[in-house]
Amino acid sequence: MKTVKVTTDNIVSIINVDFDDYRDIQKAVGGMFETVKTQRLFDYFRQPMMFLCDEEGHLKKLPLNQLGSYFYGTEKHGWPIAGDIIFTVPENEDLLGLENAEQVKEQLLSDFEFLKEE
Repeated sequence: MKTVKVTTDNIVSIINVDFDDYRDIQKAVGGMFETVKTQRLFDYFRQPMMFLCDEEGHLKKLPLNQLGSYFYGTEKHGWPIAGDIIFTVPENEDLLGLENAEQVKEQLLSDFEFLKEE
């Protein structure tokens, strides 16, 4: 399934991830992953949306992810997101890819001037 990935160097790309295979998700984010779901994500995308990130990003001393930190609300609580992120749509207990991955990518590139296309 297609999804959007944003790296720590602000590169936005569309990748394929098998969300039914946790190893494929781990490969996409670089390790054991955690889900991040915030009101800011819902407000921005106007639908349920989450991102996945490396749950050990800080332990691994990965670079900070500017977009992930924004959606996480780092400016409010001081805890940034470290490592690459991928977006997913939650449906019950499942994680789904993005049917509109290209549109999401273009929207992010348009709204966040620090992002660059791969």
